[in-house]
Amino acid sequence: MNRKPVYTILAIIAITVLVQVARFHWQAQRQTFVDEMVRRAERYAGATGPTITRHDEKIDRWVAEMKEEPIEVILQKLTDAAEYMESMFQSDSIALSYDSDEKREETLYSRDIHYLLGNRRFRKAYEDLQKIDKSQAAILLTKNIRENLKELRVMLQGYKNKVIWGRYIGSLVVTTVNPDDNSYRSSSRTDVPPTRCGRRHAVLSYILLASLLELQEVRPAIEEVIAFAKEEYKLFNSVSEEKAGIFKLIVLTESLYNPSLLLTATLCDPTWNADKHKILSAKPYDPKSAYFREMFPDYPKSTETKLANQEIVDWQARSTEYDTPGREGWVPVRPHEGMLKVRYYRAITDAEFNDFFGE
Repeated sequence: MNRKPVYTILAIIAITVLVQVARFHWQAQRQTFVDEMVRRAERYAGATGPTITRHDEKIDRWVAEMKEEPIEVILQKLTDAAEYMESMFQSDSIALSYDSDEKREETLYSRDIHYLLGNRRFRKAYEDLQKIDKSQAAILLTKNIRENLKELRVMLQGYKNKVIWGRYIGSLVVTTVNPDDNSYRSSSRTDVPPTRCGRRHAVLSYILLASLLELQEVRPAIEEVIAFAKEEYKLFNSVSEEKAGIFKLIVLTESLYNPSLLLTATLCDPTWNADKHKILSAKPYDPKSAYFREMFPDYPKSTETKLANQEIVDWQARSTEYDTPGREGWVPVRPHEGMLKVRYYRAITDAEFNDFFGE
């Protein structure tokens, strides 16, 4: 018998078997992938279980509490550092750095805006201030800005004394958490004054609100904030990195100096260096770092600009863009008719900041 046909038949059988095995393997992999997609879809669309139940209960209690609070109380509670813990704990862990504009933007400045927008009381304040007379809204924000600036000036003097005497010791304590076991969220003790962290975030919240509502009457108070922030930044630059170590970083992280947010605040008055705003707002913004661009020079360039415009859900939403359930997809962030429009600068450098103010 001619062996060639036999070998051919055997080869065909072997190839057929291999093809079938590969096909079954591919189908198994595809089915696994499909099953995983189904599980994810179910998880995103109809998240259930004890974790989601606790989340819903927390949000229901939080919303019910805020419904009873007048705008004056809402603004005062923005000084509670614990109000920002939700978004702080949920941010990606990254070491703080002040080596360059880019590093400060990545590890500090850009996070500030996330912490403010991640606070539901900030969103409630934004909605409530839109419902009252603009002059009254301006009076409320100006009052709160100046009250907290007064306290921050006292704290800054304490920092200056430490620099003068060479005692480079700072405090990273951000809040005094309420030990109440029945508490449904982070909160601070009411018998303890707001911390530096709380007052800092409150002032940044107030000036951002003024910019979003274009409250020109708040401009004098915002100018005071900017002058104070420059003073803090001057202190930061005067501290010796070699001698101060961690204290230098603390001075910056606990200051009001954030060029992107301070430039955003000037949008409260459309006439405030309008020509420079026009140029800055159109400048390209690249979310990728210089290091990334060096490694991947052919990666498509971004079409974004330094002035970001976006819409966020309101304070009563089941989940926001900054909640863990919203970010991870456990509870969908659902757009609705009452979306809040926000705008803010990002990646503003020291040079751009100084050029804007003519320094």
